[in-house]
Amino acid sequence: MNVVDVLLGEHGAMYSQFDCVERVVPGLDGLQEIRALGALLAAVVQSHSTVEDELLFAALERPLGRASPALVGMRMMHEDIDRGFAELERAEDPGAARDALLGVVGLARQHFLGEEESLFVTARRVLDDETLGRLGAAWAERRGVLQNPIEDWTSAPHGA
Repeated sequence: MNVVDVLLGEHGAMYSQFDCVERVVPGLDGLQEIRALGALLAAVVQSHSTVEDELLFAALERPLGRASPALVGMRMMHEDIDRGFAELERAEDPGAARDALLGVVGLARQHFLGEEESLFVTARRVLDDETLGRLGAAWAERRGVLQNPIEDWTSAPHGA
């Protein structure tokens, strides 16, 4: 399991959530409703950012250097997204909350595009398949998912 592939898969799932937020939030008038929707989105986006920081970005520090502009920029965007979620929590009226949540979605889309067009391409180029696979296994362990579910299913006794 390649870590870049699974992170791309997470992007795909989050794009659907972003679409939903952009469709639903403009019609919401309740501050608590908007915050609740934001909290759900924050749970998945911030978890994704943590996994990227601790697995992929850390692995890329060796070949690229800790001060690599690409890594520094991506980490800064994670911080900007976190600040947007914090702004949502501090919002005192629905309009400010809507603006904060939609702003976070815009930042996240921009961040994902940068990863997909550049950083993930670089990761495939500078990290060997064994490293990408090891990072993918670490991702699976953190997420609590089977690494080879089809193989596990086909090797299990039928009817068990």
